[in-house]
Amino acid sequence: MSTLTIHPADTDQETAIKLFLDALHVTYTSSSVDVDDTAYLSASSAMIDRLNKAAQQEKNNLGVKVSIDDIWK
Repeated sequence: MSTLTIHPADTDQETAIKLFLDALHVTYTSSSVDVDDTAYLSASSAMIDRLNKAAQQEKNNLGVKVSIDDIWK
């Protein structure tokens, strides 16, 4: 078997997912996790270096603009 990680967008989605799993008699665990993106991104020195480089490139107008339509291509 595998483990699925689901990230509901809001409490309505969370409730619907739980009801669905209950109806299928699927056992699950849930936990409330406050994810601090800053702490997560700062956990790696390589990520900090990459973010600093990207910030410097943007400051020097070397950033690359990507159309929202091209993100999933």
